[in-house]
Amino acid sequence: MKKIITLVGIVLCLSACTSLNKNTVSYQTSKYDTSKYYVVSGDGADKESASQNALAAMHRALMQNAPDIANDGILTDLMANAKVDKVWRDKDSQNKHYYALAVMSRKNAGKILTPQMDQLDNQLAGLAAQFSSPAQPLEDLKTAYRMQPLVARRAMLDDTYQFLSADHQNYATEVFLPYKNALKEKMAAVLVGVDVQGRESKVMITHIVNALNQMGLGVVDIADPDKQLSVEILTDIDGYNSQKVQGLVWCSSNAAVSLVDATRGVTFARFNVYERAGTSRAADSMRRSMEAAGEQAAKQITARLEAYVKSR
Repeated sequence: MKKIITLVGIVLCLSACTSLNKNTVSYQTSKYDTSKYYVVSGDGADKESASQNALAAMHRALMQNAPDIANDGILTDLMANAKVDKVWRDKDSQNKHYYALAVMSRKNAGKILTPQMDQLDNQLAGLAAQFSSPAQPLEDLKTAYRMQPLVARRAMLDDTYQFLSADHQNYATEVFLPYKNALKEKMAAVLVGVDVQGRESKVMITHIVNALNQMGLGVVDIADPDKQLSVEILTDIDGYNSQKVQGLVWCSSNAAVSLVDATRGVTFARFNVYERAGTSRAADSMRRSMEAAGEQAAKQITARLEAYVKSR
């Protein structure tokens, strides 16, 4: 009786193994130790297209995780360590269809990424040592601007490392975080006084403040005695009916901008922006034209401020 039960068990096991679909991506992927390998699948009408699509899928996944990697040579180095390790045909399909697995060693990826991050940490340490003591906001901002691209690349590499590592942990956070925080602190320590006068000034000031905040600088009222830089703007609007299109109301927005180094009492830039918009309502035309002028003014202000501080 025991022999019969044993034989039945063997038959059922063989039956289960026979019915297992080995054509699936999940089955083929399960053969890899995912703690050691990053595996991505692709498919196509032939072996070559399936292989290329698997590698392309891995390439896309890396860029989606860290978009800035698209313009960095490290992406090429990482992809050079990826290989197509498995290609097979889906026998259940009436038409010829192939699948492929692109495989990357997590250990090799770490060996590519960590030396780059270590080098950046050393560079950041050297720059951080140049911050003045006691702090001099505008002088320290020069150093901060030199740190900025290094911090951005270090963060991008760290995102990639975290994505590819088996435990999904960051690399040497205790080393990098102080430099990252120092950059933010030195940027925010530079206070920019903003004063916008004239019509639709609230529309204009919103664009200016947002642009300065995106730069990482602190924004204060123009009367703040601790400001280092000032942005002074006078706006004006001219509205008139279209002579060619009935019911169309044009509005022209002008803004005269002055940029001042408050520590020296020197105006280092003056320029004007002009934009026009037309709608069926005067209020909409005014707002749209001033928004366009605000966007243009914000771009010029950020570019000129950064250029001035770097060359000051």
